[in-house]
Amino acid sequence: MKDWREKDWRASRDDPEAELREADLLLSKADALLRRHQVPGQTGPTGTSDDLPLLTDVVEDLAFDPGSEPEPHAGQGNGVALAELLVDLDTELAREIEFWFANELPQLVASELDRFSENLRKEALAHMRATLIPSLSERISSRLDRGTRSR
Repeated sequence: MKDWREKDWRASRDDPEAELREADLLLSKADALLRRHQVPGQTGPTGTSDDLPLLTDVVEDLAFDPGSEPEPHAGQGNGVALAELLVDLDTELAREIEFWFANELPQLVASELDRFSENLRKEALAHMRATLIPSLSERISSRLDRGTRSR
């Protein structure tokens, strides 16, 4: 499975041709999946979950060559409709996720940066009190001592 970070969503959103190519690829994958689960002689996909193999079942003759063009079937209309539905759902989900990130992520980042800034300020003050103030106090004290001795 590909890493989700490899995909440049902005490029496909800005390029309608890339989005169409992506939709075509998804449609062909959905068609291939539907064809793999058809029973010979049946015009549509299998209707019940009992027809699907379990992990313990031995499945033979499901070899699929990704480089070959899938053969068209008479009941492919249902598969195309399902694939189109999946493409629409994928597009809707991707847009909703992008919308959520566009609205929520800046607020989350700002909140975390505020917390980080406050913690950094507290740590810097504590470190200054522990190291700089004693050093400055010692310098002031030594100068005052030298000033009172010279009188």
